[in-house]
Amino acid sequence: MLAEDFSLKFKGFEPTEEIKKAIDALLRETHLKSPSQSFLKATFTLTNGIFEGVIDITSSAGRFVSKAVDPDMRHVGSKVFGGIRNELDRWKSRRSL
Repeated sequence: MLAEDFSLKFKGFEPTEEIKKAIDALLRETHLKSPSQSFLKATFTLTNGIFEGVIDITSSAGRFVSKAVDPDMRHVGSKVFGGIRNELDRWKSRRSL
């Protein structure tokens, strides 16, 4: 995966090294499951004690988006990556029909 294939931003907070590594690993895994020549954009924002995560994948096969909010960053990560995985799984099941 090339650096220009994805964008990762944190707004309103600086994540721990552990969280950065975990999210990076999940982004790489998600990018591998994405349609070819996809651009993956992930943004995590902290506002008033609530984390919001958004993953947006743009490709010629379509656009896939997942959003999640939670006071715990780990839960946001789990929810948002689970949501995007479900979106990609639905796309793959439709594609193979």
